[in-house]
Amino acid sequence: RHNFAGGLWGRGNSWVTIAIPELIGILGDDCEPVIRRLLTETLLNQVEALKTYQADNGMWHTLIDDPTSYVEASATSGFGYGILKAVHMGLVDAAYAENAKKALAPILKCIREDGIVDQVSYGTAMGRETKDFYKQIPLRQMPYGQAMAMLFLMAGEEA
Repeated sequence: RHNFAGGLWGRGNSWVTIAIPELIGILGDDCEPVIRRLLTETLLNQVEALKTYQADNGMWHTLIDDPTSYVEASATSGFGYGILKAVHMGLVDAAYAENAKKALAPILKCIREDGIVDQVSYGTAMGRETKDFYKQIPLRQMPYGQAMAMLFLMAGEEA
């Protein structure tokens, strides 16, 4: 019940937002109905909370519920991709696509002319004692930031 300093870490949560629709898609008709319902309800709760915490500029913060933490591109891209994938699959209401689409413009602004994605939090060790640790992680160009942005942009093309 420690939850890593009580922080709702953006990128960590974005992996869940990505993984649930991906897993349901992989399992397809072999997904047990009770498992599918549990995963879908979890995803819906996540997406509803994300709607609440989305920053005015369309991105999400590195600590989702802490607007004093910086906005972060890999988390935002992961949330955008996961939401759009869930909408395309009919797992969540189509209205949530607007939250993902609101994140597209600021992510495009984070992409340099050479394709490098800025505003990505450097690798994040777990188990820290305070939320301030997460606010101090430097921003770097990281491969996972590139990959998550590509996923998001591909899903955005389909939207």
